[in-house]
Amino acid sequence: MTAARSPHDVLPCLRIGRQSAGFIARGHPWLRPDRFTGPRNHLHSGQAVTLVDERGWPLASALFDASAAVAARIYERRPHRPFQPEAAVDAAWQRRAALHKDPDTDCYRLIHGEADSLPGLVVERYAGVLVATWRSPAILAWRGAISTALRRHWDGLIVHREHLDDLRRRPPRLSFDGPAPSDPDWTIEGRELGVICRIQAASALATGLYIDQRGTRQWLRQRCQGARVLNLFAYSGLFSVSLLCAGATQAVDVDISAPALALASANAQRNGVADRHQTVREDVLGFVRNLPADHCYDCIICDPPTAARGRQGWVAARDCPQLISALLPHLAPGGLLLLTSNQLGRQHDPARLLAAHPDLSIEKPGPQLAADLPQLPGFPEGRPFRLGVARRS
Repeated sequence: MTAARSPHDVLPCLRIGRQSAGFIARGHPWLRPDRFTGPRNHLHSGQAVTLVDERGWPLASALFDASAAVAARIYERRPHRPFQPEAAVDAAWQRRAALHKDPDTDCYRLIHGEADSLPGLVVERYAGVLVATWRSPAILAWRGAISTALRRHWDGLIVHREHLDDLRRRPPRLSFDGPAPSDPDWTIEGRELGVICRIQAASALATGLYIDQRGTRQWLRQRCQGARVLNLFAYSGLFSVSLLCAGATQAVDVDISAPALALASANAQRNGVADRHQTVREDVLGFVRNLPADHCYDCIICDPPTAARGRQGWVAARDCPQLISALLPHLAPGGLLLLTSNQLGRQHDPARLLAAHPDLSIEKPGPQLAADLPQLPGFPEGRPFRLGVARRS
């Protein structure tokens, strides 16, 4: 039997199958098209729809997505609700009120996609610049209204990155709301927990700072005073520089990318810790295997990508177990080993990989994600990474 419809309901309906309805009921905010997904040829990307189950019962309000991978993205758990992006932007801005006033941190997540009722959109602040990353044609259809809403709060430069495709096929397309920088290597300075960071805000890919790791860095800063730090896959060295600023005695950054290590050195120099900071351009596995036996560290940070090039190449699923084994002789007694993963699945669980070693005892880290990265129940894909921490006995 079809559910009764309000006379004020103006949203078209999109029928979904039983399995998709189950995902939605458990909290997942988007769904893939399948053979049970209702007719879609009358809809366009960005159109607000009410999702209904096979009986016609209304479930939620969503933006229709015409891409092949996703059919709809939920913005409101109540059905028959119009999409109001301006109100969502205003609410997200107010949720970060404390961060807007924090003199020690001016780099943070301003809009966190589905969790801020703006599915497919991430907006980050880097000091005087906002970087908006558009990950879905559904939300991109509302770019004008969302940009106008952002302008009610922000009068600086806004960098727009359209990231609608796999980065291996095509890099994001950049555009600017405000004066575009003329220098392709243009950088600005931001702050995280009082640490000065060089930011490449107009980069089509990474900016030099992964904001989602701020909570991890804050937790580590309280535990690494006097520590010798080894930072693998170091990128711009923010883990090392932040810990040195918090009282670590020395830090070594290892990465295969020369530009990343140059950024790490610049960060160390700018924060006055260059005399305790070292960079090594090397394949991580090769570096660890060639470490002298007497080189030990009190804190080892391993934040690897899923895959990377190098002398031997890197595939996290294949190489993480052997990397942990190679690191153990160089972890001081009582030392911390931190491992992250951005992949789902039991075989990629960092805590499980660390627990396989009898010399390590698992520790529960503190809050891994700061309040500007709210998480939704039933949506494990929305978590940017998983973290495992172990201490050597």
